[in-house]
Amino acid sequence: MDLTNRERFVRLMRGQAVDRVPFFPCFGPWPETLVRWRREGLPADGNWLEICGFDGDLRRRHPVNAFLCPGIEPRVLVDEGETQIVIDSFGIRQRQRKDRGSMPEFLSFPVSNRDDWERIKPRFQADTPERLPPPEKWQAYCAANATRTEPCYAGDLPIGFFGGPRQLMGYEGLAFAFYDDPELVEDILDTLCDLWVAFFPRVLRDAPVDLFFIWEDMCFKTGPLISPALFQRFLVPRYRRFTAALRAAGVDIIMVDSDGDPRLLVDSWVDGGVTCLFPWETQMGLDITAVRRAHPTLQMIGGVNKHALALGRDAIDDDLRKIPFMLESGRYLPAVDHFVPPDVSWDNYRYFCEKLRDLIERYPPCPSS
Repeated sequence: MDLTNRERFVRLMRGQAVDRVPFFPCFGPWPETLVRWRREGLPADGNWLEICGFDGDLRRRHPVNAFLCPGIEPRVLVDEGETQIVIDSFGIRQRQRKDRGSMPEFLSFPVSNRDDWERIKPRFQADTPERLPPPEKWQAYCAANATRTEPCYAGDLPIGFFGGPRQLMGYEGLAFAFYDDPELVEDILDTLCDLWVAFFPRVLRDAPVDLFFIWEDMCFKTGPLISPALFQRFLVPRYRRFTAALRAAGVDIIMVDSDGDPRLLVDSWVDGGVTCLFPWETQMGLDITAVRRAHPTLQMIGGVNKHALALGRDAIDDDLRKIPFMLESGRYLPAVDHFVPPDVSWDNYRYFCEKLRDLIERYPPCPSS
């Protein structure tokens, strides 16, 4: 069976026969990690993806704007030396390291009340021309998209029914608003859903994708950041509407990205039309084999503890013991569960890649209905 990376990925996720699982990193190294690897032997002009033997990656994303349009003009407010206070393109005021080597400190968000929302709501119209690249660039992109052999997606940050409002209000502001001003939350959710249901099918007619990426990041190590009851009330109806529009546009792999422990929300996501979850962080004791047994047809990506890679070969071997079962169960793409941190040596990472590649070649997935 001679498959392209695109065909191999799509067939795997659909439960169809493949020669083997794609060997994709999904998450690469943090910038500081790459600096360390170059000190430890990665050539200055070397491509770590190629050196580690990866087939490719899930990194091809449609270049469209499906959120604030026009966006906020980014600007530096205060230069603090190693850090600076900025306004980003979402209107978030934040303190960030100049080397971007860590998460920023969020200081304030653009929406704290109804008046704030009404001021920026006009930026969420589906027919704004600037949502797409200039016509000649978009036409060239669509032509190249038609002949690609790598998987491609649309969506990602901030396209999500929790992630999107959180970019506008911040977590604390959104958490209080669910109770203090539910009508505002409903209006924001409906505005986003109207935008995405109108905009993305038009995009996908010109440039089909293999999966749609919904970004939420709405769980912590102990579970979700909102209750399953709130999720079911506020989010699931919009999920159903949006995923129905995606399916009508030809997309049947719909993935949610949420860090932390998402297990309490899996059934609700599936109820909302989601087919795939990613990245299954395991450091808090999450057992992905138990998730697979409970959800035999759920598409899963991730599940390898990034911190095990820092502990040496024995820890890597121990963490990879779950992978043969997961590979054979099908609809599973193994990968580290977030960006590779700088305590992971170049030697350990190459060892991990060699071991995972060997497992992928030895344990092909079983097709499933």
